[in-house]
Amino acid sequence: MRVVDQKKRRKGPHDGEATREALMDAAEKLFAEQGVEAVSIRAVNSAAGLAPAAVHYHFGSREALLTAVLERRGRSVVADIAERCDQLLTQKAQPNARDVMETVVAPYLALLERDHIGGGRWLAITGQLILSGSREMEALSTPATERLQALVRRAFPDARPDDLENTWRLAVEAVVLLLARTPGDEPEADGPQELGGREALIDFATGGLVHALQGATERRARASSR
Repeated sequence: MRVVDQKKRRKGPHDGEATREALMDAAEKLFAEQGVEAVSIRAVNSAAGLAPAAVHYHFGSREALLTAVLERRGRSVVADIAERCDQLLTQKAQPNARDVMETVVAPYLALLERDHIGGGRWLAITGQLILSGSREMEALSTPATERLQALVRRAFPDARPDDLENTWRLAVEAVVLLLARTPGDEPEADGPQELGGREALIDFATGGLVHALQGATERRARASSR
């Protein structure tokens, strides 16, 4: 009886939560390094050192595993973005372009600061999904989407809604893709320092957003004058 109690208290790879974490760790690494579409369930189970049916037992499907991998780190990023949006929306002063871009960029950089390797892998996966046109991130981003849209409209009240939506989406995707590089074994191997620092990255993204909006306005003006 005493032996059974010790086994119950012992934590290892066969515990439910520990097994899920082991599978997500393995999947995150493989998805980032080999590509989401190239990784099989068998490869994930093998990399985690678990039985062939482990993914199906704990997640039900490969798609559900991918969703869990995205949500594990993505929820904190989305919550951070939503909180920053709320802070700016409650202020009387009109937010500027840099305020809006920092609202999105800062949480991604904070993720890398908390966990450089894991955060880098998550960003690499996110970048793949953006390039493939996947809509996997939409459901995850929902808690912050309406707040962000309201904040962007407030910062650019004179911009056409369609120009603003397209340009803003491209600006955010460009930042994610810039950060979405598979990290090396050492934390120093990759990171925002290579991009000139946090402030430089935000300035770069802000400049791109503003110039893109100006370009859209100028193109529309030229088209209407013909």
